[in-house]
Amino acid sequence: MGTNPKIAIGLLSPVGVLFALPVLLWAFSFTERFGLEKCSIGSISGDEYQNILTRAGAQRWTVWPGLSNGVFWPSDAGFRGPTASFNSNVNDQLLSHVRELAGPDASINRQLASGHAVMRSMGAEYVHTLEVPDMGSAASHVYFKYFLPQVRFAPACVLCLIWWYTTIDVIFSHDLATDRYELQAVNVLHAGLKGSPDKNRARNVPWGSCPQFRR
Repeated sequence: MGTNPKIAIGLLSPVGVLFALPVLLWAFSFTERFGLEKCSIGSISGDEYQNILTRAGAQRWTVWPGLSNGVFWPSDAGFRGPTASFNSNVNDQLLSHVRELAGPDASINRQLASGHAVMRSMGAEYVHTLEVPDMGSAASHVYFKYFLPQVRFAPACVLCLIWWYTTIDVIFSHDLATDRYELQAVNVLHAGLKGSPDKNRARNVPWGSCPQFRR
């Protein structure tokens, strides 16, 4: 059976190409060979991290847009930007996934390794670490920042070609008096009119490096 010429012309039209390109980029984003990376994180050996990463890659949350029902925008609201409740739900789900992967009573290094494995299994790249003191207390928060192509949330998102990245922070509290860390939150921030992060400017860790707590 031959292809309808009108359909073929429609697919080759500027509008057709505009909608097809994000879909192709979305499909291509699943080809990353994350399972080949070598990583040791604190007391977590390279072999142990590989086991964690394999488990992360086998879970449902790696099938994007598994945490979103967006198509034209990474959102639960069609063409509108993500709602506050949508972002909160994504944050809670990702934090739950990290804790589930780490297991009960996990060491802080295993929690960090699990957070990194979940991010890498989604195709997110580790780019930045920042420790921010809490004013008026002997504590701080450590942000491990990842960049994820925003199109992963919405296969036909044309606007994602303009605002390319979603950033995801895996956040730990740090008690400076006891030097104790604790996994606190995961925060997803989609790019848009209010801001579009620059991965090259934000980078303060070498490409392909693994997160570590600074001692």
